[in-house]
Amino acid sequence: MDLKQLLNKWMNVDYIHPEDIPNIELYMDQVTTFMDSHLSECKRNPEDKILTKTMINNYSKNHLLPPSNKKKYSQEHLILLIYIYYLKSFLSISDIKNILTPLTEMFYDKTEPSITFQEIYQELTSEENKHYATLKKDVFRTLKKSESSFLQIEDENEREFLQNLVFITTLSFDIYMKKKMIEGMIDSLYTPEDPKKKKKKS
Repeated sequence: MDLKQLLNKWMNVDYIHPEDIPNIELYMDQVTTFMDSHLSECKRNPEDKILTKTMINNYSKNHLLPPSNKKKYSQEHLILLIYIYYLKSFLSISDIKNILTPLTEMFYDKTEPSITFQEIYQELTSEENKHYATLKKDVFRTLKKSESSFLQIEDENEREFLQNLVFITTLSFDIYMKKKMIEGMIDSLYTPEDPKKKKKKS
């Protein structure tokens, strides 16, 4: 299988569709089973865990996740856990908390919210799906450019290694820049102001 075929395979996004999220409360074991069954293709290694009881307890302790209802978790809990799963691969726990805190404060467990968690999740997944085709084109455009580098190297193995290195570092630079922008947005838009700074201002 050549690199293009592998990229197509790796870029098949396995995500949880809004309609797949059960609209009933689940016990912790059921939550971990649900996440593992729906996101198993996201594992890098077969032994990797998508979600464990310890993780859920830690998220609750760190206030990323609202308390369960008599040891049962709602559809809203599941949506938050899905967000946490994806965000933790490139953001710190404190950054994730700063994003999710206003989300839970505005829309979680409200009698008449302006929009439900389910509707928010539906909109986000819809936008991600629209972006997927553009992202895929960009990746293959980057691959093509990398294959045009180091053509002066006669040894085929050396040339292929260097071209792959260009491809990896270009993708890495893209991730680095986007991560910097995300962190900057979190710091400026979502990070709660330090109470000590407020006192100094007054």
